[in-house]
Amino acid sequence: MALTKLIKESRNYLHSLAVIEIHSQWFPLTSPSLKDAGTTPYAVNVKGHLAWPKGRHSLWLGQRISVPAMVQGYSVAGLTLRLDLTWWADQATVYVNGQAMHRGDLFDHSVSLCLGEAVTPGQAWDVVLHLISPSHDDGALVRSCLRFESSTGVDPDFVAAELNILEIFGDTLNLEPLELLLKEILESQGQRPVLDPLLAEIHDRMLAIATPLREFTIHLCGHAHLDLAWLWPIAETWQVAQSTFQSVLGLKKRYPELTFTHSTPALYAHLQTHAPELFGQIQAAVAAGWWDVAAGLWVEPELNLINAESIARQILYGQQYVQQVFGDISPIAWLPDTFGFPERLPSFLAQGGIRYFVTQKLRWNDTTRFPHGWFVWRDVAGAEINALMSAPIGEGIDPVKMATYAQQWWQQTGSRRSLWLPGVGDHGGGPTAEMLERVRRWQRLDGLGPQWQWTTLRQYLEQLSQETPPTTQWQGELYLEFHRGCYTSHGDQKAAHDRAQRQLQEAERWCALAAITTAFSYPREELKTCWQQLLFNQFHDILPGSSIPEVYAEVNPTWQQLLKTTETLLAAAQTALCASIDYGTPPVAGAIPVVIFNSGVGDRAGVVHIDLAQLPPEIPSWRVYCPRGNYDLPAQLNTPQGCLTFRTPEVPGIGYTLLWLCPRSRPDPLPTPPLGYVLENSYLHVEIDPTTGEITNLYDKLNHRPCLGERGNQLQFFRDQGQYWDAWNIDPNYGQHRLAGAILESIEWVTWHQLEQRLRVRWRFQSSGIQQEYVLQYQTPWLRIDTVIDWQEEHILLKAAFPLAISAEQITCETPGGVTVRPTLPNPHLSPHEQTKWEVPFLTWVDLSTPEYGVSLFSNCKHGLDAQANQLRLTLLRSPTWPDPTSDRGQHRFSYGVFPHRGSWQAAAVSQWAAQFHHPLRSAICHGAAKLFGHSPGTLPAHAHLLHWSEASIQCLALKEAEDGEGWQLRVAEVTGEGGTLELHSTLIPWQIKGGQTLLERSTDRGDRMTLEPWEVVTLRLET
Repeated sequence: MALTKLIKESRNYLHSLAVIEIHSQWFPLTSPSLKDAGTTPYAVNVKGHLAWPKGRHSLWLGQRISVPAMVQGYSVAGLTLRLDLTWWADQATVYVNGQAMHRGDLFDHSVSLCLGEAVTPGQAWDVVLHLISPSHDDGALVRSCLRFESSTGVDPDFVAAELNILEIFGDTLNLEPLELLLKEILESQGQRPVLDPLLAEIHDRMLAIATPLREFTIHLCGHAHLDLAWLWPIAETWQVAQSTFQSVLGLKKRYPELTFTHSTPALYAHLQTHAPELFGQIQAAVAAGWWDVAAGLWVEPELNLINAESIARQILYGQQYVQQVFGDISPIAWLPDTFGFPERLPSFLAQGGIRYFVTQKLRWNDTTRFPHGWFVWRDVAGAEINALMSAPIGEGIDPVKMATYAQQWWQQTGSRRSLWLPGVGDHGGGPTAEMLERVRRWQRLDGLGPQWQWTTLRQYLEQLSQETPPTTQWQGELYLEFHRGCYTSHGDQKAAHDRAQRQLQEAERWCALAAITTAFSYPREELKTCWQQLLFNQFHDILPGSSIPEVYAEVNPTWQQLLKTTETLLAAAQTALCASIDYGTPPVAGAIPVVIFNSGVGDRAGVVHIDLAQLPPEIPSWRVYCPRGNYDLPAQLNTPQGCLTFRTPEVPGIGYTLLWLCPRSRPDPLPTPPLGYVLENSYLHVEIDPTTGEITNLYDKLNHRPCLGERGNQLQFFRDQGQYWDAWNIDPNYGQHRLAGAILESIEWVTWHQLEQRLRVRWRFQSSGIQQEYVLQYQTPWLRIDTVIDWQEEHILLKAAFPLAISAEQITCETPGGVTVRPTLPNPHLSPHEQTKWEVPFLTWVDLSTPEYGVSLFSNCKHGLDAQANQLRLTLLRSPTWPDPTSDRGQHRFSYGVFPHRGSWQAAAVSQWAAQFHHPLRSAICHGAAKLFGHSPGTLPAHAHLLHWSEASIQCLALKEAEDGEGWQLRVAEVTGEGGTLELHSTLIPWQIKGGQTLLERSTDRGDRMTLEPWEVVTLRLET
């Protein structure tokens, strides 16, 4: 018999002497008593499970467990008997002789329960299981067996595990000395007096053979992944955190060797306020060095859908808090469960004092295996960070699984030091006494294989870096080949987030400028509170739309409060600026000053709407006067729509300009719309099909070329069902299940005049109503599509397709801090990994172009798309039913735009145009300014750059008060890959650059160098 076959047979034989399968012996119960058991055992299905329907249905199972005299001839008298169970249930309770001995759930989903020590034949226990199925999925008792083990020495199952580990490392060891002993074991017939000495002997012999395995070390660190929200409300998270941390602190008293790690400053901050005594114990544990705070970010966020400044604040507020309460920043970005990582992340982590990035999520890839376990992650700006693809989280103590991982890790990285993270997770729990006892038993019995050593995460990473520095490098995004639906699911969350994120950045910027130039008091604490709420809502099961309805019932009021607070702060800052302007003499009696604010870097003009409700109703009409140049601006009174529309002059970048609304005796009549459905300005000619509502012609007038290959803005519907993780995953085969399109109900002009043409189209799809308005404004180079959808579907995917009259092998997507270039598909010449990018995330724009010509799509809250060589297709809506059965049902409002351009995306300044699309000019009517006339005028000029530079490729991420209150912080990013020079100018603020800063607002050695390298992110301390 071949030695490998002999080892396998011996292993299986020894396992059979210690383990009894009891899975087919459970009887259904009608009450929690075995007296009410049925006469037939519960059926085992084809998967080997005991299954019952989803929907939180109860299942009672029971059986009497008796100790046999022998198992396959092996006497079990005097051994310890354990009941091993694994389930898939929302709740699980194990009763032994009428007493509840263990409670678990979907995440604490297994137990090895000690029924008795030193058992005797005939000894019996009545075991009853109460299982409640998940609401989303059928429940299952997955596994159940009895296991006998020795409390003092090795036993058959222990040696079977050692033989399994020998098999794992067999290629590196000489196993021939075991052959005779293995044959004797197989011939022992399970007779314990014969077998037990053989077990002890072969254990010793294996240890001698496997001495090289002692050069391997498995570092253990307890862990409790704790989702801040998911299948439970946020309020429950705080209670789960407290019980988890109390459990860890209690275990430490019984098991001094224990180490533990946990992230999430937001959670620590909550405990500091609401459980100060417990928090004090955690602080002491951190100070003692056994509790590791791997908390480089405020929460473990969704990173593909948030912008660069949000990532910066995740790091700033996370590290700031850890420094304040634990005495030092964290060198670790602990992101085990985030759904993919943008390629510019290394720059932000490195500037935040983080040296190590850790995840395990790419183990979830659905097609390819991520090739590296320990590597240098490098971004296009040259930033580097050591990255660890860790072992899976939520694991127990399984010597065979751990040895398998250690061997694979060694083969992949060359390191004999691996990391294992025991602990129940997702819903908290952490390491258990059972896990710690298993570690002690394996160590006490000198179990074969790598050494096991409790250590902290930080100690492990530092030791690994010193002994085995990573030699492989990865540049680019860490794209997760899974969870592609998270770019779209729960569109209301994306819309609220994006609006709040934009508004908060603008509010902070204008509050800073108002505080510098007027008596306005900078609202430091209010802004920080807003940021921390925004960052919390970016958690990776909130923003992606993958939580239960109760979570969104908690989150939605916070979005409303965020929007209300940021709008109030923004308006207050701009009001303070308005009140401080020297308006001079009104051009005519009754004129009303209006100040136009531009939050963007470059000077720009734009179309602005003034709500007529803000103006005196007795005035029949208005003209708009520009004092700089003494001329009237193009304007149109649109009484049916209740607005005055006008085109502004160039408004200074990060600045403002004063205009006057002057009374007129009568309005100009609204022009009569044309009979056909054509929108046209100096840039574009757009034709809409009256029978379908789609774009039949999008013609670039400047470059004299059509942009579309077929009809544009095709609303396409697909059946999207079949993948288990419903809210997370788009069915990879959705394209094979296209549905009939929407039915056109009406098409009509809403507005048609020189400044704005707005054509409304309505469709009906099944139970849903869809309204879109094609909007083309004066001297604006894009077509905007304003959309309102009453979505009432289930498992249907909606996309908007734009077939283009160009072809390219790549698209460029805006991603946090820069861009990511991705392939158009299908393309059989690409690597298997690149071919998995059939649905990808972006922030606000995506571009398909050749060096000569291109087309971009802008989107204000839609983040998923797919791209073919000649087509861009936005993903607008999904309709999953788990974990939220009402996900996406209801009204959605969003806009997207089409921007044709000459040349590459850099040459066409796509990022700058997209910024204008997403940050329109704001107007403030200054009624109160009339009170100033005849009194002391303000001191600010009527037209001013407050913060200005000429390099359009340098984007402003933030202007804020410094955290120490000393001066101001300006954060900028070079976003075209071409580099640039930052030269600050202002009409009235004497900006002085005091030096470079990190994201943590610590000084760097940058000096006075104001040239930005391609893709560089720079933070500067300013004084005035």
